[in-house]
Amino acid sequence: MHDESAAWNAEAHEWVDRIREGMGGRVHAHDASLYGLLPPPSGLTLDVGCGEGRISRELRARGYDVARIDALPVDDGAARLVVCVNVLPHIHDLESAARELARVLGPGGSLLIGTIHPVAQAGTFDEEAGELRLRGYFTHDAHAVPLGDHHVFHQHRTIEDYVRTLLAVGLTLTDLREVAGPSGEVPLYLDLLLTR
Repeated sequence: MHDESAAWNAEAHEWVDRIREGMGGRVHAHDASLYGLLPPPSGLTLDVGCGEGRISRELRARGYDVARIDALPVDDGAARLVVCVNVLPHIHDLESAARELARVLGPGGSLLIGTIHPVAQAGTFDEEAGELRLRGYFTHDAHAVPLGDHHVFHQHRTIEDYVRTLLAVGLTLTDLREVAGPSGEVPLYLDLLLTR
């Protein structure tokens, strides 16, 4: 297990700049998929792992009642919508995280997860040849991801790992979207909509 807090603290300004600049348009292309999956606003919304708050601000502008971080912990079943974007690869214990996400979600509520596509983490795309090369798709090792002068770690998981873990805590998969990367040829993001 790696303590990434020092890297995040040291490079917070770098991350905020990257997100606000749209990371070459990739972040904003992913947003369209996420916002297309949102159910209508109704009750408390949690933005879990909200980073610099970009998605929370957008949800608030769209009429969602988004909880502030200082309002947590949240009671069982208190939320109608939980949004968790680009967080799960940083989580070492996916099962515990899934249980907690399900715990705070009320009956009939929705969980929207956006994450780096597992293929994107286990492969490389050769633009010139138009070929996707996968290595270690089923390997569950952590790998370093550069963040400014530091690095953080992503836990590699398959689509099956995510789906089976979330179903095991009583959630139902209602939609799944794969969002293409800049070339339009291979997936970069995976979005899952689940209900309780």
